[in-house]
Amino acid sequence: MNAGDIRRRGEEAIPRLFALDDAGTAFRVAMRKYARIIVCALLGGLTLVPFFFLAQTVVQRLTVLVLSLVVYIPLFEVSQKVARYKAADYLSDIYELDDETVADSFLQEVAFGKGVGKIVIEDGTISEKDEESPVIQVGGPGFIQVNLDNVALMERADGSPEIIYPREKAWKMSSFARLREIGESDEAGQRQFAIVSLRDQKTKISVRSRTKDGIPLEARNVEILFGLFRKPEAQASDANPHHLDESAICALVYNQAVVYPAPKPSGVSFPWDTTVIPLIAAELEEIISSHTLSELLATVSYKEVDDVNEGETENQTLRFEMTGEQTAASGAGVVNPPNFESRSKITARFYSPEFKEKAAQLGVVIHWIDIGTWKFPSELIFKELKSGWEMRRENARRRSQMNRLAKRQETQELRELVASVIVNSFERANSGRDSRSLSDNDVTRLSKVIHDNPAISFSPAIRQQIRDSAPQKNAATEILKAFRKELIAARELIQKENRSPVNKQIEIARIDKALRDIDHHLFHFIGG
Repeated sequence: MNAGDIRRRGEEAIPRLFALDDAGTAFRVAMRKYARIIVCALLGGLTLVPFFFLAQTVVQRLTVLVLSLVVYIPLFEVSQKVARYKAADYLSDIYELDDETVADSFLQEVAFGKGVGKIVIEDGTISEKDEESPVIQVGGPGFIQVNLDNVALMERADGSPEIIYPREKAWKMSSFARLREIGESDEAGQRQFAIVSLRDQKTKISVRSRTKDGIPLEARNVEILFGLFRKPEAQASDANPHHLDESAICALVYNQAVVYPAPKPSGVSFPWDTTVIPLIAAELEEIISSHTLSELLATVSYKEVDDVNEGETENQTLRFEMTGEQTAASGAGVVNPPNFESRSKITARFYSPEFKEKAAQLGVVIHWIDIGTWKFPSELIFKELKSGWEMRRENARRRSQMNRLAKRQETQELRELVASVIVNSFERANSGRDSRSLSDNDVTRLSKVIHDNPAISFSPAIRQQIRDSAPQKNAATEILKAFRKELIAARELIQKENRSPVNKQIEIARIDKALRDIDHHLFHFIGG
């Protein structure tokens, strides 16, 4: 072996001496044993040489030999104790340990042992007894047993994460590997670790913000069902029965949101209180702040908008009939339907691809959500809105009642007009008196009735009234002739009116159809 080989082996021995793996531990144990033998032999030889030859008998020489070897053993033990004490004191100061025996036990394991400490993760926590273990307070080597419905994140000495999940065999922790801590407390029983439950979670929160028009509004009792984001079943391997996505777990641990001031307790702990809760709260705050109060609560319905627009159309028609001027519809008179954000629309936002992608980046998935109820911090706002809703219902009731009264009055006037114009004319013709032409007033009234009711000649009520007044065949013929005469007069009157040609043509077409039907029945009666 030349000098180069010796130098190379020396360079290789130094990294192996300080390695944190099992090979490094075995190398240190072997080197400690060899060092003891060599040092003991050297010191014993230095002691043995001067006194061995001074001994006269064999017993004396054996005594000198034994004492030369044994006398340095206490020295080794004392030296090791002092070194361990100093190292444990230093380690206790670094990790702020109250019990130095924990540090001493850790040093023995990390330097010369393979780790015998074992902790158990169950129901998302670690027992207080296990929290006193060097495996938790300092780090590995050791073992972690993960029970069902739990998954945890462990960090190696170089900072790289390792996901540990339920399995029969305990997970081995390398030297200085630690279970990730995410809490602020170092007290036993109050520590929080990066342990995630595999079960779906359900919680209830409330979110308060201001609407676009500056009114305080609160979404109360928002219920959420959520869980850990997992790989699709088709992408998961047989070795991953829980379909775990390591990137999702790392996102849950490392992508936590810092909420200030601290929110009220939401019924869930890490990691959901720093991921899901801020995500849902931010989305609801954006919904509230980007809409006005009327858009969220819909004080105006589509039916009311249709009623207003229909009334505006009737006003334009009357204006044209009275002035003869065709006015273009202005945007000021048209009421647009409200941009109402219904509960279904708001809920759908949490199932959109964009929101799902945002949630997946945090490592969570939303299974179901109920946006709760809107709550006003001020009762005055609620009273004003309630008064508006009651007024709207009252207006709708009055409008319906007025429409029924108008319809009843219209039917009554229609019957009176038929009786005065047609039936009376027929009776005068049968009594031998000369029939007279209708007055301009009668023609105007009849034309208006035909304009509003183009199917006047086919009304069941009028047919019954005509049958009752003139039951015989000749009477029916005379009534149809009277209808024909009045319809012709109405057509001539409409043609002379200063109205829209399109509207006039529609009404004239209806009158012509009625005249054709009357001619058909007249010829039928005459031929019969």
